[in-house]
Amino acid sequence: MIGAFGKTLSQIFSRPFRSILWRSLGMTILLLVTLGALGLWGTGFIPNLGIAWADTIIDVLIDALVIIALIFLVIPVTAIFIPLFQDEVATAVETRHYPAESGPREQGIFEGIWLGLKALFVLLGVNLLALPLVFLLPGLGFVIFLIVNGFLLGREFFEAAAVRHYPPAQIKTLRRRHSGRVFLAGMVVAGVLAIPFINILVPLFGTAFMVHVLHRIMAKDAAKGTPGAV
Repeated sequence: MIGAFGKTLSQIFSRPFRSILWRSLGMTILLLVTLGALGLWGTGFIPNLGIAWADTIIDVLIDALVIIALIFLVIPVTAIFIPLFQDEVATAVETRHYPAESGPREQGIFEGIWLGLKALFVLLGVNLLALPLVFLLPGLGFVIFLIVNGFLLGREFFEAAAVRHYPPAQIKTLRRRHSGRVFLAGMVVAGVLAIPFINILVPLFGTAFMVHVLHRIMAKDAAKGTPGAV
């Protein structure tokens, strides 16, 4: 796990990854600016109270809420565009570190997009439920946040990496056989998710990191004589 983490960090700012990162961030910024402009435009329809100081306070609070909402939207908005680059990320990792074991399975474009979107919806749904607990239950809420995210993000990112080597019907069996390792890998991704500003890298980091985890699992199965990738 430590080796996979180190390899991911060493490559995440390499030229192929920087290209993907800048493209996804460019799309993210464009969408966030659009959403922010629409939000500020929409607040203009809120009626004034007719009291100058009260209207000023309300305007400042509403603008602050729009900005806070945009900050919380950074991660999910970034994740929206990752399905477009997910296969490119995995290819970059396998080309550099596993050239003899690069994904041999032809993956349909809609299959890859579906897995990426599914991971996005999990990322959104889990954090909408778990983030309030971080504030309502200090300490315990953060532990719950890590565990829940660790389980679900581990599952989703693992499936996205494994689909390049296994048909969907076999991925569930593989994940169950290595559930502990997949969960620990998901906890690592959840840990990165908990770091402000760095968490914008989660979709890119999670995809690359789980490719390394998958190849370690495949090597372990091959050493035991368990059927490997198809």
